[in-house]
Amino acid sequence: MPPRPPMDPPHLPRPRPLRTREADVEAATDRPAPKRLSLSVVIPTLNDADRLAGCLEPLASAARRGIDLDVVVVDGGSTDGTLAVAEHFAGRESAGDQETGRLEIQVLVDEGAGRGARMQAGARAAVGEWLLFLRPDSWLDRGWDATIVVFASEERNRDRAAVFDLAPLGRTEDAVRGRRIARWRNRWLGLPDGRQGFLIRRRHLSHLGGVPDLRSGEALVLARRMGSRRIALFDVAARVNTDAQRPSWANGVKLFLFSLRIPARWLQGFGD
Repeated sequence: MPPRPPMDPPHLPRPRPLRTREADVEAATDRPAPKRLSLSVVIPTLNDADRLAGCLEPLASAARRGIDLDVVVVDGGSTDGTLAVAEHFAGRESAGDQETGRLEIQVLVDEGAGRGARMQAGARAAVGEWLLFLRPDSWLDRGWDATIVVFASEERNRDRAAVFDLAPLGRTEDAVRGRRIARWRNRWLGLPDGRQGFLIRRRHLSHLGGVPDLRSGEALVLARRMGSRRIALFDVAARVNTDAQRPSWANGVKLFLFSLRIPARWLQGFGD
């Protein structure tokens, strides 16, 4: 009997990515959509005044892609002008195409709450059928909106989630290493970085039990509950500033311990 081919280790599952081709994105953009997509972007903030504007700016293109968008900024008690940045974007006309208009931004304040609790509060306040959890230091590349339209329009994705590729800003050694680590996490562990965003239908998030009430590590728990084979990886990137990144050793320790099934609530002191 011929030998059986080797199998992947059971503790290193391969996620099944959704690769959206440019032709698919262009087709979705050119043809009139039968129904506009209802999407809410939830952004938990805490002293992010120098990053929030870069996060909000790309969202202005949603309207012309057939997306009814509302943004919920949930602040944990910032003292650096974060709320002023959010209110500025809520009160101005978006640059560029006239179809974009204003960003509909709702600002909530939940002082002292952990990031997971702020994300869950934002999900409750949001009105969209689909939810996109986004960190304030994540800036979506062009084409993010059409990519989401393609994903959400497929019936098979109604009980799946999706994340963006991670692309650290700059061409430094740290940026290159950061992208390699993110791709390794996605491919072999199925545990995306929280800065990659997390797109999920509201009803399915409720089915998963909502966002866990954690100061950090909520993205790891959501990914494990979802299952790596039900998380799609978009080609479009979320760009992050590695200059403001937490120490990589702490995050690495956290990821290692979590992969050993150590409860996330015990690891909140490690990394982000």
